[in-house]
Amino acid sequence: MSDLITAARPYAKAVFETAKGDSAEANWSEVLEFLSSVIANEDMKAALQSPNMGAADKGELLLEISGNNLNDKQRNFIKLLAENGRLALIPDVAGLYEELLAEAQSKVEATVTSAYPISDAQQQAMTEALKKKLGCDVTLVTKIDESLIGGVVIKAGDLVIDGSAQARLNNLASVLTH
Repeated sequence: MSDLITAARPYAKAVFETAKGDSAEANWSEVLEFLSSVIANEDMKAALQSPNMGAADKGELLLEISGNNLNDKQRNFIKLLAENGRLALIPDVAGLYEELLAEAQSKVEATVTSAYPISDAQQQAMTEALKKKLGCDVTLVTKIDESLIGGVVIKAGDLVIDGSAQARLNNLASVLTH
């Protein structure tokens, strides 16, 4: 997974710079979302993994499915990915592109995972604290993971704050075994 993100990062940055230069950020978001949904289709996955199809043919298939929804730069982007055997990176490129776009707009989505539901007051306090720490608008997404036992894990971009009881127990076990 992290190898895919690493490989997708330069493509996402290039797409973001292109979109920003053309003032077409929203259009690229839509296109990348559409392409990601096409790539996620089981039949398309099978076609892209088929050794019987050449790289160029795989790119042409994706272009054919996209029809007239793409401009020349977007078509060239698909051809470039196809030539390099990287069409499967499109969902990761889309995710990284959205992160870059949010960062440029001074917005970030933070995921708070906890063992128990978090009250509205707690969510508001976390949002305000993250706004101060990150210096941008924060949208909070909450998830429940009972394996954490207690506490929370907060992920916002590259920032990870693990205040879970599970992490504390793991740290304690590590200290005791060394």
